[in-house]
Amino acid sequence: MVARNGYAATTVDDIAAESRVSRKALYAHFSGKEDVLLQAHRAVIGRITAGAGPAVAEQTDWKASLRALFDWSLEFFAREPELANLVLVEVTAATPASRRLHREALAAVRHLLEQAIAQGARPLSPTALDGMVGGMMYVIAKTAEEDDPRLLPQLRPELMAWWVLMLDGPVAAEQERARAVAGNVTVS
Repeated sequence: MVARNGYAATTVDDIAAESRVSRKALYAHFSGKEDVLLQAHRAVIGRITAGAGPAVAEQTDWKASLRALFDWSLEFFAREPELANLVLVEVTAATPASRRLHREALAAVRHLLEQAIAQGARPLSPTALDGMVGGMMYVIAKTAEEDDPRLLPQLRPELMAWWVLMLDGPVAAEQERARAVAGNVTVS
């Protein structure tokens, strides 16, 4: 409900009706609308971490790890566009607590990215890494909100090229783009 209609436009009664529970039953499990939002966000981030983490860990080099992370998470959001809107758009603006939770989630994404690039890539400063994460999330959220979320997997080649540019330089970034074209991956 919140993902479809937006946090501000959704009431506790809307959530209870969508969940097919009474208001009383809803309040037995949640303290209110904000708590529902926060718990839903935590559940989505848990699914991403549980799914993408092993995919990243089983790769043998940082580029393959990063591709696995992008493939898993972008495909997940493409299949679940309402969850993409919830996590990438609504939570970022709903309440002070949701913004704090969003920053915590970005820290988890940052950790997955650190794991992915740790195996031999040029190190990034904490500020550069935060900037890369923020920029990447902006591009993903913009696509999810303004375009068709089903297009999210098509971002992977450009996101990969951006990370490769930062970590290995322009020649390697062009090679990454060429790899994507050779593999018939759509480059936006």
